[in-house]
Amino acid sequence: MSIEIRNLSKRLGGKTILDRVSLDIPEGSLLALLGPSGSGKTTLLRIIAGLETPDEGDVSVRGEASGARRPQDRQVGFVFQHYALFPHMSVRENIAFGLDVKPRAQRPAREAIRARVDELLQLIQLDSYGHRLPSELSGGQRQRVALARALAVEPRVLLLDEPFGALDAQVRAELRQWLRRLHDVSKVTTVLVTHDQEEAMEVADTVAVMNRARIEQVGPPRDIYDHPATAFVARFVGQMNQLHQVAEGTAFARPHDMELSLDPGEGETAQVVKLAPAGAFARLRLRLPSGRELEVHLTRERLAHLHIVEGSRVYVRPNRVQVFPEDYSI
Repeated sequence: MSIEIRNLSKRLGGKTILDRVSLDIPEGSLLALLGPSGSGKTTLLRIIAGLETPDEGDVSVRGEASGARRPQDRQVGFVFQHYALFPHMSVRENIAFGLDVKPRAQRPAREAIRARVDELLQLIQLDSYGHRLPSELSGGQRQRVALARALAVEPRVLLLDEPFGALDAQVRAELRQWLRRLHDVSKVTTVLVTHDQEEAMEVADTVAVMNRARIEQVGPPRDIYDHPATAFVARFVGQMNQLHQVAEGTAFARPHDMELSLDPGEGETAQVVKLAPAGAFARLRLRLPSGRELEVHLTRERLAHLHIVEGSRVYVRPNRVQVFPEDYSI
């Protein structure tokens, strides 16, 4: 179901949580709300779910204003950071819960519920775990069960609030790939709240970057990274070096857009103060004579060709510069 958000504002205790936020979420897409803590992401998600009421503006799902509907009538699946599974129920019973508690007139037949649970267990790759209790599962497995429970009632919209935030880095990486595959199969319109840029860029079709109660930029992940609309987006999504002031504002360059040379005159002089291999690339921290530091990413081949080590004197210049006039503070 498509979602239309128009001019949402929310204030709490004199503080503006959302400031005239508008956003279109196409049917069947996966959109990530990305931003730092306090930017308004979760409040926006809770308003879509009907768990909070905006002071101004409205939310429509497929053209129908949702304000008049109670949260339980909005056909929204909600998954939180903490799994909230019923500890005394088996995996099967947890997944079936939303179907079992439907009013009698709306409740599927027992055999239909069993078939739906079987289908979801296969989808989350836990076919043989249906009889187990949540305490017998890993954190990643419990979160998959939570997602299956949310999908069991066939929601029109799936809302995910930092669903992998409590998991370690390796499990999060695995679940990101799994979530993307799950979405490709289910085709449920999904909104994911995260402060993890890597998660947003890997999973989402579209990313909406939020800051200080507003949306700074909306677009495909690659466009957000390659063509940031503001300095905040450039600095929040990926690393960015601040270079110097120009007539239009402040110049910035990505670490991979910096060129190193050993030849004087081919850039500004700098010293390598830190060198850390990182897979196919190496991360270098350079210190300029002014004391300012820059980060540069080189391929391992380029690093070996230059014979650079910590303490080396090099010359650095940007290959690509982006200029932003506005305040770049986060």
